[in-house]
Amino acid sequence: MHSCHCEDQPKCTCEHPIVYMKDVSFARGDRTILEDITFCIDEGVFLGVIGPNGGGKTTLLKLILGLLQPHSGRIELFRRPQAELGADRSLIGYVPQKHEIDRNFPATALDVVMMGATSRVGLLRRFPSDVRDRAALLLDRVGVGELRDRPIGRMSGGQQQRTFLARALICQPKLVILDEPTVGLDSAGQQRFLHFLRDLQKEFHLTIIMVSHDVGQLAHYADEIACINRRLHWHDKSALLSDQVLHDVYATCELDAYRERIHEIAPTAG
Repeated sequence: MHSCHCEDQPKCTCEHPIVYMKDVSFARGDRTILEDITFCIDEGVFLGVIGPNGGGKTTLLKLILGLLQPHSGRIELFRRPQAELGADRSLIGYVPQKHEIDRNFPATALDVVMMGATSRVGLLRRFPSDVRDRAALLLDRVGVGELRDRPIGRMSGGQQQRTFLARALICQPKLVILDEPTVGLDSAGQQRFLHFLRDLQKEFHLTIIMVSHDVGQLAHYADEIACINRRLHWHDKSALLSDQVLHDVYATCELDAYRERIHEIAPTAG
C-alpha cells in the first residue's frame, strides 16, 4: 500500500477565507462523489487539486462555482453563503477544461475575452469601450495581444488557454478557478503557463484553485495541495518538499506516485 504524509484534521483555520466548505457531501443516485469535505482557502493562496479520475475534482470545482448544490454541508465564498453572492459571482473567474474548438468558429480572441463580461454587461447589449479596452490590455498581458483579431479556432492550444485566462480576468475577480488548463500542452508549455499564472497571482492579488494531473509542476508553483478521492487529504508546501515517509491514504493518490518517482531518481542517503 502507498503512504502519504498529510493532515488528518480539516484545514479550516484561515484568517481571511475566500472559500470555506464545512461537512460538504455530494452524490449522484446511490454513488457518493464527495463525502464530508471541510477546508478553507485563505486570500492569496494558490491551491493545487489532484486525485484520480472519478475522484471528485471537477465536482468540487462545480460546487464552489455554484453549478452544483451540495446534498449536505455549507459552502461560503468571500465570507457569505454561496446562495447570497448575487452579482458578486463576477468576483470568480473560471477556466473550464479544454475542449476542441471548431477551426471555423468566427469569434476572435478579443471577442472571447469580452464574452467573460456578459454577466456584468448583459447578454444582448453591446460591449462598452471600456470592456473592449480592458480585453485588449489583458490579451497583451497574457502575451497574445498581437493575436486579438485572430479566430480562436486558429490559435494554438497554449494561445487559446492564455485567451481563456484573459477572459477569466475580465471582471477583475478575486478568485480564479482552473480545471486542468494545461491539458494538451507539452511539458515546456505547461511550465510556462504555470509560471505565468503565478506571476498573475502576485500582480492581481488572486486566490487560485487549479486542478491538474501534473503533480511535479504543481509541487513547484502551488502553495498547498488538496488530494481528492471522495474524501479530502491536505498537503502543505513543506510536506510536499520533505523526505518524510508517506502515510497510507489511498493507492491511487497521484502525490504518492510522484514521490515514488522522485525517490527512485534520487533515493535518500543511508
